Amino acid sequence: MLEHVLRLLWNRRNASRLVIVEVAAAFLVVFVVCALALHAWGNYRRPLGFTYENTWRVRVASEQGSPQPGKKIDGLRETMDDILAAVRQIPGVIAAHSIAGTPFSESRAIALLGRQGVAIVTMHNTMTGGAVKDLGLRVVEGRSFGPQDEGQEYQAALVNREFVKLAFDGASPVGRRINFASPESLSRLPPKQARYLMREVRVVGVIDDFRQNGELAEPMPYAIYSPVPDGVVPTELFVKVPAGTDRRLEERIVATVKSVASGFSATVTPWQELRATNHLQTLLPLRIGATLATFLLAMVALGLIGIVWQDVVRRTQEIGVRRAAGASARAVRAQILLEVLAIGCAGVAVGSLVAIQFPLLAIVKQIDWAAALPALGLAALLVLLLAAGAALYPALLASRREPADALRYE
Repeated sequence: MLEHVLRLLWNRRNASRLVIVEVAAAFLVVFVVCALALHAWGNYRRPLGFTYENTWRVRVASEQGSPQPGKKIDGLRETMDDILAAVRQIPGVIAAHSIAGTPFSESRAIALLGRQGVAIVTMHNTMTGGAVKDLGLRVVEGRSFGPQDEGQEYQAALVNREFVKLAFDGASPVGRRINFASPESLSRLPPKQARYLMREVRVVGVIDDFRQNGELAEPMPYAIYSPVPDGVVPTELFVKVPAGTDRRLEERIVATVKSVASGFSATVTPWQELRATNHLQTLLPLRIGATLATFLLAMVALGLIGIVWQDVVRRTQEIGVRRAAGASARAVRAQILLEVLAIGCAGVAVGSLVAIQFPLLAIVKQIDWAAALPALGLAALLVLLLAAGAALYPALLASRREPADALRYE
């Protein structure tokens, strides 16, 4: 039967060409969506590197409207120290620490770090050794920040495995300097900022990871600095609270900030809420793509149903003669189903030729071979199931043709 079906399709290849192109286009869109979804799932399964449960962000800002008052307001370091000390005394607060950029939020800081001659784009943050411990960061090599780093000429740093892989080719970076500013760039900066950038940033330990952009984000080199007296003053805090803490604690934190620091206000947001918002924003393009793919698949399915229906009606005499020759209703259904699946396989083959160009030519960074290969199989399965589903009702109608229908058909 398969040979007969292939011969029929070859004889009707001109009529089937447009359908094959439609199936190939649908397959390609489904492939891209599946590949991006599998890539995002692979990122999600990677270790996050820190704990976010029962953790709140306290964002301190000047009531004059400055979003980052740290570099413009005199005495901000002392003010932030007073705020931090007061928040730690609030009943219900387990721990509180300053942080330059809160995970899952819009806070970002990027620098060129690495070894001499090799500089890579690296996200970075600033926090104390106590904050590193309370966030559950796992130091896999070297050590965390400690008293031995205070008052030194260097600024201690922790880097993640991704940084070590890209900047040091997997070799140990502990004890190595990772910042190298050129004299030309330093000459264009104010003296105070130039002195800060000239300070050596020395790796004291390697952490498993710190995925500030969330589980769905791409793996990225990361560095965490220890605070230094002449560094940037963080204007965000994070507080650890017991599970099930009443949100009324937020009001006490906000009131405490206002009472300690005149002219400043605070907003409190649980990290879990920031994480949920981050996921929605990250998955938005994927959701749009999935919606478009669903509409395209629906259009292809309706088109296949109409084409197969028309083909069944046009072949009434042929089907009636087959029934008269002894073909069973099951055999007729199988033939129609095989014809549609053959068209679907042809469309999948054409679409696959285009799909494999994505990882080969690196057209989309997220679609690598690890995501492309399973996405090819999943997209092919979905398209062929759709084709088979579109053929079921027309095949059922064809199987009900009686031999007498061939005599009455005009």
